[in-house]
Amino acid sequence: MLKLIKCEFWKLKRKKFVFLVILAAFMFPIPLTYIMTTPAMMERYIDKADAFDGLFNMVLGYGIQFLLPCIIGVIAAMLFFMERDNDTFKNLRTIPVTSTQMVLAKIMVLFLFGIIFCAASTAAVVLCGMATLEVSGLMYKLLLAIETGILITAGTLPLIVLVVFFSRTYVFSILLCIFYSVLNMSATALFDTLPKRILWLLSTPLTTFWSAGDMAKHGINMDLEQIAELIPSTFQVVLTLGIMAVISIILIDQLYKRRGE
Repeated sequence: MLKLIKCEFWKLKRKKFVFLVILAAFMFPIPLTYIMTTPAMMERYIDKADAFDGLFNMVLGYGIQFLLPCIIGVIAAMLFFMERDNDTFKNLRTIPVTSTQMVLAKIMVLFLFGIIFCAASTAAVVLCGMATLEVSGLMYKLLLAIETGILITAGTLPLIVLVVFFSRTYVFSILLCIFYSVLNMSATALFDTLPKRILWLLSTPLTTFWSAGDMAKHGINMDLEQIAELIPSTFQVVLTLGIMAVISIILIDQLYKRRGE
């Protein structure tokens, strides 16, 4: 299995996609740092350390939780469309590897890229914050970003089911990913209107509320009065997204088998 994961990863590395993912991680931290350091924004925070916490929270919400599903969707389209585009499905029958193993390897690569993007995003926040703010709680923020990335990737797998099911062009897949991200962000913004069950069935609102509660527990200044009843426990998040991920992987495996027949 490890060799399969390496093989799938190297397919993307040859396309220089690892560099593009790291570059994308700087898309939000740079402009958000500029916004954060304006006098109007700095007045909202106690000191520079508090402002850095605010910057990290903004990047976590807008950068990771909005952009990561799009990135995961695009990578999934590349991984699952390669055999179709190169007409190599027939070649897979000649090697002692099952389609389920191939699917699991591709899914693991998605999680790997999710971790890479989140680690790079945290590094971008630190580099931007060091110039104007006071960096603090680095290890906790890195761990939280990686955890959020894993959860977001797991919650994005239902989107991958649609990408594999429709098996259209890359443009269609990208548009589908953007729609999914916008849907999730819109649901998060409408937290006071939508039912709790619907919010918890979408990865971004679920992880947003959980991460906000976790940051508050670790001493980061967070205003949770309006969302206090929506904050799930770690067990609830893992259980919900875990079930979604397992069902999605089973469906992806079935769709992938049919395509190879």
